[in-house]
Amino acid sequence: MKHDTFDKYPADSLDLTQRALLTTWDCLADFKNDLVLVGGLAVRYLTRRAEVGLPDAVTLDVDFGISLGTSNGAYGSIRQTLAAHDFEWSQGRFVRTFEKLNLYIDLLTDDDKATAGNAVVDDGLSVSIMPGIHRALECHRILEISGKTLLGVEQRLPIKVAEVGPMLVLKLNAFDGRKAPKDAHDITYLAMNYLDGVESAVAGFAEEKRMENRGMPRALHSLKSFFDRENAQGPMSCAAFRMNNEHELAERMEESLRIRQQCVTLAQALLS
Repeated sequence: MKHDTFDKYPADSLDLTQRALLTTWDCLADFKNDLVLVGGLAVRYLTRRAEVGLPDAVTLDVDFGISLGTSNGAYGSIRQTLAAHDFEWSQGRFVRTFEKLNLYIDLLTDDDKATAGNAVVDDGLSVSIMPGIHRALECHRILEISGKTLLGVEQRLPIKVAEVGPMLVLKLNAFDGRKAPKDAHDITYLAMNYLDGVESAVAGFAEEKRMENRGMPRALHSLKSFFDRENAQGPMSCAAFRMNNEHELAERMEESLRIRQQCVTLAQALLS
């Protein structure tokens, strides 16, 4: 689930998704070699925190890249394990309903052939295909994540998080497909606030070109088609998300222009 503006994300949503991450990573111990964290939580853990009052990394989902090599019964075990934590398999994703929101767990894979669709695996799970997941599984860092699980137990776990290069490819692919304002925000936020600096983020993306990441053609198309000028869909979407749809108000035009120019400058750097 993706809201169209930052202010629609509940203040405690990241706490809840982190609890879900710690719960699932711990209970899926048998599959850790075949899992990597992607999506909005990966963006959060790969970045420095925003200044107080500015939009940060947000998400209501826990997204895992997963290897198809974990088949032959393994996916059925994942389904049963998550069901034990009240996550129901519904419409192609796991969901657990809380008092104020639904929390989702998504599985994504790369079959090295298709550019879209699903890979049907054991126990009736149909996992979405996303070119570039294979590289996310290969290129990651291990971060120590600590906090409470959904059961309220304190945990500290080493978790595989997809690196900045594969993450930028995945996020650009996502924006190319669904044009969600949050994806535009994630792309810019990830690169500009990356733990190792923006130059390292750009270098990481360049490395994915060298490694012929399967998601790269669509990522480049996204940059060229939607981030090529200040009024293009990508920069406008990013400003709309961060400014809660006030990006075209006359009194906020300077702030809007700054955000949009940042998007274009980043896109030019990634394309160079």
